[in-house]
Amino acid sequence: MSDVVEPEHEWASFAGHDWMVRTASLEPGQALLGLSLDYGAVDEAPAALDTLARLCGALQAELQRPIELGVGDVSVPEAEASFTATRLTVAVWGRREAVLRAWAHLGELFADPQQLSTDAKPVPRPGVVWDRDLATYVGTNTQTLGNLRIHAPDSEAAWEAVRALLAHLDPRRGEVRHVFETNDPYLVGVGWTAQPAYGTAPARPPLYLDRRPALLPCNDDGRILLSAVGNPGANTLVAMRALARQTIRTLREFNVYDDLGLNVVELRDVAYCCIHLDEQVPTSMLLRRIIEQLIHNPLPIPDAVVDGALEEFGAEQIAALDRHLRLTGRSAELHPTSAGVRHAYDQLCASVHIPLNGETEALANRYGYLVWALPEEPTRLEVSLPRDPAGARDISRPESVCVGEHTLSALWHERRRGDDGTWRLTGNTSVRWADMSRLQLTGYDADSQVLMLVDDRMRRVFLPWDEIAARPALRAEIERFGIWRAPRAQLGD
Repeated sequence: MSDVVEPEHEWASFAGHDWMVRTASLEPGQALLGLSLDYGAVDEAPAALDTLARLCGALQAELQRPIELGVGDVSVPEAEASFTATRLTVAVWGRREAVLRAWAHLGELFADPQQLSTDAKPVPRPGVVWDRDLATYVGTNTQTLGNLRIHAPDSEAAWEAVRALLAHLDPRRGEVRHVFETNDPYLVGVGWTAQPAYGTAPARPPLYLDRRPALLPCNDDGRILLSAVGNPGANTLVAMRALARQTIRTLREFNVYDDLGLNVVELRDVAYCCIHLDEQVPTSMLLRRIIEQLIHNPLPIPDAVVDGALEEFGAEQIAALDRHLRLTGRSAELHPTSAGVRHAYDQLCASVHIPLNGETEALANRYGYLVWALPEEPTRLEVSLPRDPAGARDISRPESVCVGEHTLSALWHERRRGDDGTWRLTGNTSVRWADMSRLQLTGYDADSQVLMLVDDRMRRVFLPWDEIAARPALRAEIERFGIWRAPRAQLGD
């Protein structure tokens, strides 16, 4: 395809602030004002968990308050405050007069965070399909913790952190890169945005990310097929769609008919994607055969696959990418080409991560994959725990716990339910482990007495603390890792 999609936005500058102006037609009397900031879930450490979620919830509630425009004339603007891996976005739209009033209130909140309401519900955290895999690139943070049923305690100290973050994000302070947005060029520089920033925030320095192909455990979701990363830009984003389309073609060859999911996370230095089935769980052997066919013995990519992926990348995607690049201070192509997509496709295939199991482990010797598995080290203590032989596996109730010099492992004998409804041993052992020298978070559920320990790569272990506490030697070995000094979170909804 050679047709170039025309962008539906343009850039303007006022008082040193960048503005993205949408050029789509305006509805009479309606307006949109928005703000995007280069601060997201990957920037929030476990110790600050839920600060962004609380801030967004509070801002959204504040900006949706009814506004009296005249006698008997009340308008409620629509507002959204949300965050992704690298971006926080606030937007207000609706009747022009109401939007301008709400926007002025946003400026007041930045200037005086004490006005922020503390009774709003936090917004949902962004999740990720394969959290442990994404953590190999960005570590443990709110983004990779997003899938877990955990939350930080709601306290005055937590809201002080919210208010401090709001002050830090004020575009007039110039501490965080930002972009304003509107659909009306006459609103560029409106109100408090006419005040110049005290400085210009530099782009965050680039990070080295290991892009070598690897195998790593995927205990939580057997539907996952692979993940990959590529350089930021339009060609990579389209290539991810092409890879998903080619994956569907490969699955059909193995008589796998299921919907496919494509989870894309745009980071600052790479774009990340994870491809997974919607419902089916392939066997270990089938997964290996799919990967060998798709990645290592591929058929030529048909033009129709690339063209179909290109057609999905329109003006809205161009605007989102342009904003992302402007925010992060990175440069990349905005308009994909067939040749560029094919080159990016090859880069994705060269960086794949595959779930580690007894069958895919053969890929390590055959194709040079790294293997990120439990390291070998001397065992300090191993203790068996009671279990229900007729019950299913419960990740919070391991059958034994093994304490090493730096690692903590929980083990189960895998079981499958037979036709008669009983559980039978398969002969395989399942292991969850964490590097306790890199402990990042301790979660606890007082009701069920379940303890969760998470390291810097989202490796985590769940333990029945009532059983651990009843064994003084085991408890002492685990507590020597400083589990109560780590940042704390509450398990549960």
